[in-house]
Amino acid sequence: MENSDQLFKRKNPTEIHNYPKKSIIQYSEPGRSYTYKIIEEGYYPPATYLKYTKGQSFRIPDNYEVETSWRKPKKLQTVRCLIKYVEKIQYHVKSEKSSSDAAVLYAKALNPEKKTHYSGPHFFGLYLESIEFNIKEKSFHFSIGEKNNEETKWKARAAVQVCDKSQITCESYRTLASISQDLPREWKVSAERKEITHEMKEIIPISLVNLEPSLPNDPVNSEIHINNSDVIDNVQQSIGKGERRDIINILKYLIPGLLKRKVLDITNPIIHLRISGDRRNVRRKVKQVMVTCSILNDIDNLHQPENHYTIVLYPGIEKYETLHIILDPLIVELRKLKEEGLEYDQGVKWKIELYFSSDWKFLAICLEINAANSKYFCP
Repeated sequence: MENSDQLFKRKNPTEIHNYPKKSIIQYSEPGRSYTYKIIEEGYYPPATYLKYTKGQSFRIPDNYEVETSWRKPKKLQTVRCLIKYVEKIQYHVKSEKSSSDAAVLYAKALNPEKKTHYSGPHFFGLYLESIEFNIKEKSFHFSIGEKNNEETKWKARAAVQVCDKSQITCESYRTLASISQDLPREWKVSAERKEITHEMKEIIPISLVNLEPSLPNDPVNSEIHINNSDVIDNVQQSIGKGERRDIINILKYLIPGLLKRKVLDITNPIIHLRISGDRRNVRRKVKQVMVTCSILNDIDNLHQPENHYTIVLYPGIEKYETLHIILDPLIVELRKLKEEGLEYDQGVKWKIELYFSSDWKFLAICLEINAANSKYFCP
């Protein structure tokens, strides 16, 4: 049988300390023991602001900090607590179950006696798609939820198309994007333009042609056709080199779309192909020669610039020696199309009818004949 001293120890808790000389306080009760390390003892605020615990109504100090460890059989747990009196306190709760559970905990912290249930998605605004606000005349936009990559890519490609058709520069688009948060960012549009360019180079490769040193550019201050700084820089960096694309690759890329729009008829496989060439002024001292092709079958859209496809482009002037070098592969390709046609998809062979369009100067240089105002201009 237990004596009276043992029974007293089991029923009554024990507290061992030498506070305040030592900050450690040991407290034990049947089946459990606690160790308190007083980090900051704090002070009791005036009676007007003083708060009490429930039950035995112990006074609650302000700026009180303690580290508590308690031991169960074969298990030790430690927690650090801090008590501060503050005005207009904002309750902080945490839940690893769900957003709705965190909302319920918050409601209980505000009013423990009131049973209130909140919807987590509505309480935290999780159903929102975006949040917009202004701080010191600066706009901020935050998207909420998973990003729709397909929609983002579609918007960026649409912005590329608008910028190209309307000749909107990067700087101008960046200004527009800063006004409207709905527009894709300029860096995203630029990245998408590079991706489109890479995809098109895979479908229709661009070949570089080394040109012989050309004659000095025409010193006459002619009308400037291009004022895009990116185009001007590319032209200046490509001096001495020309670029060309195969017409066959372009036709193979266009035929499916033209068939879908019923511009071409598979029962009457004839393509009327027009070749055009001329010089344009990029800036006063930089000239550029371009040769394009277009499908005359698409007569309703023939006047639109996007339906004229560049097949030859080089910086310089219209000079026979240069044209002979860069147009030689084109001449071979056109002769093959004229004589053999183009066989593409389902074994259909398309007959190619060629048409040429240019001014007299360009045509005369291509044919290596004298100018129209010369005394003996005929070959």
